Amino acid sequence: MTTAPVIYIFFNRPDVMARSLAAIRAARPARLHLIADGPRAHKPGEAARCAEARALVEKTIDWPCEVTRDFAPENLGCGRRLSSGLTAAFELLGEAIVIEDDIVPHPDFFAFCTTHLERHRRDAHVHALCGFNPLNRYQPSRGPAVASLHNSIWGWASWQRSWKDYRFDMSDWNDPAVQADVRAYINDDLLYGFYRQGFDDTASGRLDSWDFQWSFTMMKQRRLALTSTVNFIENTGFHGDATHPHGEPAWFRGLRTGHAVPADQRHSLTLPDRRHDRLHNLVTMSGRPSRIRASRLAARSAFLTRLLAP
Repeated sequence: MTTAPVIYIFFNRPDVMARSLAAIRAARPARLHLIADGPRAHKPGEAARCAEARALVEKTIDWPCEVTRDFAPENLGCGRRLSSGLTAAFELLGEAIVIEDDIVPHPDFFAFCTTHLERHRRDAHVHALCGFNPLNRYQPSRGPAVASLHNSIWGWASWQRSWKDYRFDMSDWNDPAVQADVRAYINDDLLYGFYRQGFDDTASGRLDSWDFQWSFTMMKQRRLALTSTVNFIENTGFHGDATHPHGEPAWFRGLRTGHAVPADQRHSLTLPDRRHDRLHNLVTMSGRPSRIRASRLAARSAFLTRLLAP
């Protein structure tokens, strides 16, 4: 299978990495860019685990492939390692699919990203492509993608034209005028509250992150993410060694992956689909199993979507 270039990000978890590497191996990209952080000096045995993880990656690459490596000799931490690594990668590649070590993509994810990277290469309003959709399926008759303000980094793709606006330093967020503009663009108090907390924590240094900066870039530039209407992503990283998430959230129950829908795009992708995003909020932010099930059921039907997310 021919795919766009793939960026693979990993650290020290060879037990978790096996499935994501198998998915990449099955896709057989012609270009693979590897990003790895170095071991933490105060963690006994971590240097050996990092070496084991790197050896596993090298062993897995058994197809004709151009490989570039960006391996940090010392630990930079989640925020600085991923932000610096992705900056260098997009400068080198121009566009790419991004997969972290705990992300297991459905095989159709690669074709989805490859197709839309080419199709929207010059669409300045499109910030990124996202393969994760917690609704499982959203009105498949609409086509393969929906425009959204949810910019998931669980299996995604983008271009250098978008990443060049990324800044690890979120000092712009401290400007009240910028905050007001972002709030107006989001136009949803629940979603704005989620992002505001993340932006505050990241800008203040309380959170060692790189991805809230990426979403802030999208909001500030008034762009949107194209999200697959079918969930392509499984996340296996909810365990004690994970950098940020600990314990599976309630909405992980019943989450599945599926095949892509027909490629006929029947709805505009120029504005965010507010109903999709409200259902997304109800699933990921309510914590109530009954609300999660109802939102996923409603997502399959335009009529039910209008009732639950008017």
